[in-house]
Amino acid sequence: MRAIIRRLEGDKRGLSNVLVVMLSLILVVVIAANVVLWSYQMNQLDWERTQEKIEITEAYTYTTTFTWYYEDFSYRIQHNITGSAVSLTDYQIKIVMVNGTGISQGNVHYTTHVSRPDFGDVRFTWYNSTSNREQPIPYWPESVNYGKNATFWIKVPVIHASPQSATIYIYYGKNDAQTESNGDATFIFFDDFDDGIIDQNKWTNINDAVETGGALRGNGGTRKVWMQTLQTFQAPIAVRFRMRGEVNADFDSGISVGNLYFISDRGTSNPLIGTGWVFPSGSAGDVVSWHTYEARILSNSQIFHDLAANKTAVAAYTYSAGPLYLLGDSNSANRDTFYDYIFVRKYMDPEPIHGAWGNEETYSLEATYSRLTVKIRNQSALTTRIVAVWVNNATLHMRYSVNIFINPGESATFSVVDRNLPRDLRVVKAVTERGNMALFVEG
Repeated sequence: MRAIIRRLEGDKRGLSNVLVVMLSLILVVVIAANVVLWSYQMNQLDWERTQEKIEITEAYTYTTTFTWYYEDFSYRIQHNITGSAVSLTDYQIKIVMVNGTGISQGNVHYTTHVSRPDFGDVRFTWYNSTSNREQPIPYWPESVNYGKNATFWIKVPVIHASPQSATIYIYYGKNDAQTESNGDATFIFFDDFDDGIIDQNKWTNINDAVETGGALRGNGGTRKVWMQTLQTFQAPIAVRFRMRGEVNADFDSGISVGNLYFISDRGTSNPLIGTGWVFPSGSAGDVVSWHTYEARILSNSQIFHDLAANKTAVAAYTYSAGPLYLLGDSNSANRDTFYDYIFVRKYMDPEPIHGAWGNEETYSLEATYSRLTVKIRNQSALTTRIVAVWVNNATLHMRYSVNIFINPGESATFSVVDRNLPRDLRVVKAVTERGNMALFVEG
C-alpha cells in the first residue's frame, strides 16, 4: 500500500481513487460486522425462544353475587389495577373521567352517562376479595373541566403485588348527587387553601403567608420561607402542587422536603433539585399561569416535573426525612408566589399498572361476577416474562395485559374479577414476551 501511495503522490486523481477504495473497504467491513452482530442477536433470540417453556398448571373460576353499593346510581364500570413489585396499602391512584365517546384504556374512562357537568355524581368503591363485598373509598378531584372531563385521585386500600390486581368500581349517573370528595382522607397530607384560614394543625406560618381567593400567597423577597408542615415525610413519596407567580419576572419558587429543594423559575432551563437553594438559569417566561408540579422522592433518587411545561429535573441525592416547606426567591417584595393546592401521596417505582376496563353496566338489584385464577409455571432455565393472558370461547375473546416475571422452576398466579368472563367451555392462554404461549382448556 505504501508503494502505491508513493507512486501516486504526484497524481491527485490516483490518490483520490485510493482513498475511495480504502473508505469503501472500511464501509464493507462495518456493514459485515453489523450483519454478523444482527445475525448473532437473532440467533440468540431464536435460541432463547426455543429454550423457553411455560405451562398453565391451574385455571379455574368461581362466581359471586352481590348488590350494587350505590343502588341509586344508574351506571358503573369495573376497572382492574395490577400490582407493583410489592403489596401496597392505602395507595393513591389517578383516574380521569371523560364526558364523551371513546375507548376506555389506561387510567381514562369515557362515558356519556355522567349526570352532572361538575362530575359531582362520581363515586368509587374497592372490591374486598376477603369479604366479597364492595366498600367505598375516599377520593378528591384534582381538576374539573366543566362538562368535559375531570381528574380524580382515589385511595385504594390494598393492591397486592404483581401479578395480582385490585378491582375498583366507578359509579355515576345521579342528577341530585353532591360531591363527597375528601382530600384529607385521600392523601398522606393535603391542603387546598380554600377556606381562607391557615390550618394550624397542619402548618407553621413562618413568614406572614395568607390564604386569599382559594390560594396561599407568599410575599415576595429574597430567600423567603413562608410555611412549614408540622408533619415530617419519609421516602418514598410524591409531592404534587399547583403554583404560579404574580408577574412575569424572576420567580425561583417551589418547595423543600427534608434536606432537598425543588425550585422552578419558568425560564428557558429545566427546574432544579438541590440540597440547598438552587436557581434555574435563563430569563423568566410565563410565570403568571398556573403550572402543576410533582416531586417524586426516593431514598437515593429524585425527579421533579413541571407537568404544564413538560420539563424535568433528575437527581441522585440521599434523602433525609423532614418537614415540607413552601419557599421562593423573587428578589422583590412586589413579586409574590401563589399555591393553589398541595398534597403528599405514596409513591412506588414502578407504580401499579392500569389494567382492563369492564363494560359499562346499568343498575340491577344483583350482579354476578366471576373470578378467574391462573397458575403459570416456568419449566425452562431462563427467566420468563408473561405479558398477556387471554380467555376465549366460541363467541368471546378477552385479553388482560399483565407484567409477570417468573424465575426458572417457579410459579406465579394471576387473578382477575370480571362480570364478562364466559361461564361455558373456554381456553385460557398465557403469552410470553418472547412470543411463546401455554394453553389450558377449562370445562
